[in-house]
Amino acid sequence: MKPVLRLALLGFALAIAGTGVAIAQPFQDTATSSDSAATKPVHQAPDPQRQTARLSRKLQLTPEQAAKIEPILQSRVLQMQQLRADTTLAPSDRRAKMRALMQDSNTQLQAVLTDSQKQQYQQMQQQAMQHRQDKKSSSDDDSDKQ
Repeated sequence: MKPVLRLALLGFALAIAGTGVAIAQPFQDTATSSDSAATKPVHQAPDPQRQTARLSRKLQLTPEQAAKIEPILQSRVLQMQQLRADTTLAPSDRRAKMRALMQDSNTQLQAVLTDSQKQQYQQMQQQAMQHRQDKKSSSDDDSDKQ
């Protein structure tokens, strides 16, 4: 699979992970304490400042790189929120737009990175994707046992 496609898929998967907050939020008010123990934890939308700090740490970003990356991540979060709030879009159209947004923001982000940082970033994304797949398959196994 081409690295750009892998990168886009990982970005899309990260975006989808953030949608859990918007979907699960209305149900939190109605859940009882015994119900909440049986449900999966709800993930919050990614914080651009935390993402930038994490990338700075993992990729040894220069302050100039971090200053360029944070607005890219902020823009992505805002645009994702707008897409999630747009009820006029069909789910498949929303997913396609999210995928395109993730691909575009990852392209912008990688334009700031050096070649070695790009390789590290791609490895981080692959590891995150593998972790999500492992987690999904283990939760699928758990639901099969019930």
